[in-house]
Amino acid sequence: MAERLRAEPLLPTGEAEMGKAFGLTGRSLLIALALVSVFAYITPYNDYDLANTFVAGNLLPTSSMVVLLLCVFIANPFLRRFARRFALRTEELAAIWAIIVIASGIPAAGLWRYIIPQLPNLFYRASAANRWDELLFPHAPAWLVVTEKAAAKGFYEGTGGRILWDAWLMPLSFWLPFAFVLFFAVFCLATLVRRQWMEREQFTFPLVQLPYELTKEPPSGKLLPPLLYSPSLWVGFFASSLLHTFCGLNTYFPNVPAIRRSRSLGEYISGFPWDAIAGTGIHIYPAAIGLTYLLTTEVAFSLWFFYVLERLQQLLFAYYGWSGLGYSATDFVQYQQVGAILGLLFIIAYAARTHWKQVIAKALRLAKPNEAVSLRDEDEPMPYAFAFWGFTIATLSMFILLVALGMNALLAATFIVMAYGFYLAVSWIATNGGMVMVQMRILPFDPIAAIFGTKRFAPKSILMICLLQEAFTYDQREVLMPSLLNAMKMAQLSGLSQRQLMAWGVIAIVVAAFVSLYAWLKLGYTKGAVTLTKTATFFWHANYPYMLSSQYIDPGMEPNWFRVNGMIVGLIGFVGLYLSRLQFSLPIHPVGWIVCRGWAMEQFWLMILLGWLSKAVIVRYGGLTGYRSLRPFFLGIVLGDLTMAGIFTIVGFVTGKGYAVMPL
Repeated sequence: MAERLRAEPLLPTGEAEMGKAFGLTGRSLLIALALVSVFAYITPYNDYDLANTFVAGNLLPTSSMVVLLLCVFIANPFLRRFARRFALRTEELAAIWAIIVIASGIPAAGLWRYIIPQLPNLFYRASAANRWDELLFPHAPAWLVVTEKAAAKGFYEGTGGRILWDAWLMPLSFWLPFAFVLFFAVFCLATLVRRQWMEREQFTFPLVQLPYELTKEPPSGKLLPPLLYSPSLWVGFFASSLLHTFCGLNTYFPNVPAIRRSRSLGEYISGFPWDAIAGTGIHIYPAAIGLTYLLTTEVAFSLWFFYVLERLQQLLFAYYGWSGLGYSATDFVQYQQVGAILGLLFIIAYAARTHWKQVIAKALRLAKPNEAVSLRDEDEPMPYAFAFWGFTIATLSMFILLVALGMNALLAATFIVMAYGFYLAVSWIATNGGMVMVQMRILPFDPIAAIFGTKRFAPKSILMICLLQEAFTYDQREVLMPSLLNAMKMAQLSGLSQRQLMAWGVIAIVVAAFVSLYAWLKLGYTKGAVTLTKTATFFWHANYPYMLSSQYIDPGMEPNWFRVNGMIVGLIGFVGLYLSRLQFSLPIHPVGWIVCRGWAMEQFWLMILLGWLSKAVIVRYGGLTGYRSLRPFFLGIVLGDLTMAGIFTIVGFVTGKGYAVMPL
């Protein structure tokens, strides 16, 4: 399952290779937790009012990279010249980066982005037209949503900054503990897969490569890490920086010439059947080119190939008139993704079957002496027995709680299992496929609705699963598990204590959760969420779970075998393609099937195509030497994007107007 062809997995070096584990220093923890608090506080304002480049925004969080760049370019050179003993060491830089990464998504899509707006939205936007008062009010208890109309109205229209806490305490007493239990289960699950993916299958972890290079000690007599003395890096850096300089200035001064970074295919082709794909985006995000260069050629090819294949299916359905007969290409592809995720779970279980057997034997104290030695866990993020039983107990606790609160047992189990499936899929794609942002237009309830319909489920169960899936699985761009694994990889490379890092990561998550909760409510009650129109957060996303619930309740959905067939195609196709690769060395990786339809691929498909093409040509004519010599150039492109994101974030705070380097 590991991708080794035309890839160079990151392996530990130096002290890490010799097995020495560094403890986390007091100052690195202080710096990291202070920055986590700052980022948690500014995220709602920056992301959803200014619409700057998001503070986190993806699986290589902007915040973590800006901090690393400030340390590498300003703080450490100054300290090395005038007070060398105070300069931050490699392991300290790695710890700061890793802790910020772990907590990065909590103030946004990792926790609050969808929960906070949806809680007061039901009682604020209910109307005769949407019939929410008739269909949903009777099934929305005070522990699930904000039921006080004055508090809901105050959040959306403002109260001058006075937060009506009393109305929020009941729903938060459910959502926050549930989230923490889910996060604990994710910590356990990440611990259980860490060694298999990092050491046995040697995933390449492309998103960790640039941060790791920036944490390295400078050469003798120098002030900067070795990578920054490569001329080709600065060529790539200035290329992407120049693009964003002009585009950013054009945002503030329209007379400044700039390249238009977003177009649609419909501007160039039209008419039947091309109208079916006229909305295909053509976007310019240079960092995606640089990150794609770090992938294996097969994975990079798969990502854009399956997106193009999805577009082709849209054309075929339109050309043959199947759409007019009620068969949706969009539905067919989305349910293929459901099947592909189920296939991926099978592959993950199959590829790691020896590992799972050893872990379970260790947890049940049935391991033989030789197996116990081969599966030592002294510096795992958690002892394997603790992770196994912690995951089991957390999962059962969530299930029992949901059922006790009135949720159908099948729906409760489906939500939990599919949530784990999504997290594993996103983590597998991010650590093995290098996607900086992963999103899939599927939800946990989709397969159940397709197989059984929705009429057999009680309205309260439907409302609960729609709210839960919107909160925890709708948007995977900042979910916890891939960030945990990237932080664990950085710890492995830098020789940090995995266990200490994860313990402080837990503290960082708690800090980020409470600080950002206050910041979210303060923003809403100060400005009024209806005025925050630069993203769809407080409108479409806040409405979506209630819109879905209403449709599922009345008129309801019948079983849909067309969608079920899509699931079967995705499941058989994914597993078959993977096994064909093992048996016949087929040069197509199935990873692209999982993300072929989704907002992230719509944004990045062209950049991924260009990154793949660049690498394919360089490797074809320059071999491994050519790949290595130009690697700094592509890392420079990523570095330039992240640097400009930091600069324009500061400019946005000063001017009150944002420019987004990465997609919002």
